[in-house]
Amino acid sequence: MPTTTPATVRPRSKKHSPAELNVLTLIHGKPGISRVELAQECGMSTGSVSAIVQSLIDRNLVSEGQQVSSKSGRRRIALRLRSELGYVVGVDLGTFFERIVITDIGGEVIYSTELESGMGAGREELLRRTFSAVREAIAAAPIDGRPFLGIGLGHSGVIDSQRGVVLAFPRPGQTEQWKNVPLQKMLEDEFGVPALLEDSVRTIAMSEAQYGAGADLEDYIYVYVGMGVGSAIFINGTLYRGSGGSAGEFGHITVAEDGPLCCCGNTGCLEAVASCAAIIETVKAAIKMGVATKVNEMAEGNLDRISIEMIAEARDQNDSLAFRVMSQAASHIGAACADLVNLLNPSAIVFGGGLFRGKADFFLDHLRRTIRQRSLEKLANEVTLVASALDTNAGARGAAHLISGKLIESVYADSL
Repeated sequence: MPTTTPATVRPRSKKHSPAELNVLTLIHGKPGISRVELAQECGMSTGSVSAIVQSLIDRNLVSEGQQVSSKSGRRRIALRLRSELGYVVGVDLGTFFERIVITDIGGEVIYSTELESGMGAGREELLRRTFSAVREAIAAAPIDGRPFLGIGLGHSGVIDSQRGVVLAFPRPGQTEQWKNVPLQKMLEDEFGVPALLEDSVRTIAMSEAQYGAGADLEDYIYVYVGMGVGSAIFINGTLYRGSGGSAGEFGHITVAEDGPLCCCGNTGCLEAVASCAAIIETVKAAIKMGVATKVNEMAEGNLDRISIEMIAEARDQNDSLAFRVMSQAASHIGAACADLVNLLNPSAIVFGGGLFRGKADFFLDHLRRTIRQRSLEKLANEVTLVASALDTNAGARGAAHLISGKLIESVYADSL
């Protein structure tokens, strides 16, 4: 892995210190954290933590920022990883678009770009274009001599993140091409740096935990509703992955026993009745049956142009079809969320994805009513519903954060 060591480094010790590594990891996970807050997190004295921080500063691993006010009103000095340590690339490979960000190892975005993914062209062409786009992004970014440390990629298929393999991608025309694809190794072979492969909903959820509504939460659930449906569960501020690393397949909870066939092979899955893709298909089917709707006017009669944004706009203009279809989707999502509330008693559910961009209050109000109707009163009163405010780079930025977290130990070891 390519690295550079600043000429001013003055290592105090060649001995690996678990306490130093722990502090460095906490600073990575919470940029801007202070010495006092670190001491609270580590269960150590402020003096001991200050000594560790000074050692990390002397080795050019950590830098001090400006003094900022804490919740108590006291001034504190913010700490973060030095940007000169290196940069990482994050990729969010979506059905229609792929987003690429370059961040320093501390998570600061240096460069971002977006392009059409061209998923329909097939896996080989898609990956060729993706690899090329990553190289173009690196060439265009203001890297300033920083070493390229790693690359993280979020994919919306069924992922084995432990092995770095896309097990399946159950989408029309994609199923056979994406069976057991060792995408993490392909990335490592292509770029010559450590790579990470993760489910795209989890990469978005990690951005939410790091930079969004989840930053101040401990026990909560992130729910994504876009062309697919997924979730991520956080317990004590840590992502819960399950025994095999695949926890959070919220979209494949059965909510309609006699519902439509889902891409997973089951019938009546939440994704099959309440995703953006399902909403669009329901509206298209109604138009084909002769139902009058403003959506058809907006699309100028071209059903292929219909988008979730058009349907939301028609709903806001009191279009009965759009209102009914979106209300039905919200009811299904609310019923499934009520089960999560009863089962996990989260402090909050954070909603993201295309369905919640723009005017999210329509859905949040509907979801609150359904959860109150279907959950135990005590648990329903304890959960807060929040719409994400992150932009469309969230998935790519989350992938970058995940790979940089995997690299902290090697960066620390290189400084000894």
